Amino acid sequence: MSENAIGYLLNRAGYHGHHVPHGFRAAFSTIMNEWAEREGKDHDRKVIDLMLAHVPKEKVEGAYNRAAYMPRRRELAQVWADKLSEGLPDPGSLIELPVKAIGGRSRRSFAPPVGEDFRFPVRRRAA
Repeated sequence: MSENAIGYLLNRAGYHGHHVPHGFRAAFSTIMNEWAEREGKDHDRKVIDLMLAHVPKEKVEGAYNRAAYMPRRRELAQVWADKLSEGLPDPGSLIELPVKAIGGRSRRSFAPPVGEDFRFPVRRRAA
């Protein structure tokens, strides 16, 4: 994916001049840092910066401290996901809703299952 892919997507979706990809990063940083401060978790600031792929300001720390803090990053990502989905219906409740038909098929049409005896064809190399 190119570095401009999200920007192009936003433009095609009609948000040209209204939203930019960096705005989502700024919103994440602002909201999560304010949340961390309210929750008394000021130490999460560094983890939030890591999640945004920010480079530590201290060159020595950046050179030697390679901790990824993955368990805490996952926890913070879940907090963010919960904030984004707050007030939305449970995804399971959307399954039975009608969907728009696309051509002769509905989005919910699936290909028939492959039989247990299915085998991929063997390609023979030319001699």
